[in-house]
Amino acid sequence: MKKIINLVLLVIAMACFESQAAWDGSVTGAIDRIEVTNGGNYGFRVLLKDKPELCGNEHTWAYINENDSNYETYVSVLLSAKVSGTKVQLLTRKETISGNEYCHIGYIRML
Repeated sequence: MKKIINLVLLVIAMACFESQAAWDGSVTGAIDRIEVTNGGNYGFRVLLKDKPELCGNEHTWAYINENDSNYETYVSVLLSAKVSGTKVQLLTRKETISGNEYCHIGYIRML
């Protein structure tokens, strides 16, 4: 029985590691600034305090677009974190558009 429990715990740990490894960036901080523009033009942009680089490139902002699944919930959580001063963890993926790499938010943890 103990071996089965250990095996289950190992599988869970591996799944957690793989899900974290699937992201190009994982940065934690308080939101410094939010910028909003047209929905499909990196529509909702987030910059963290101290402007850490995201996704391993020079960009200090990450975005979501209006057509992203769960867009309204992302926006709601990010605005709540900004107003309350609560830190967030942004998990992002690099997306290359017109030869430039940008950081697309795929997961948010409000800490």
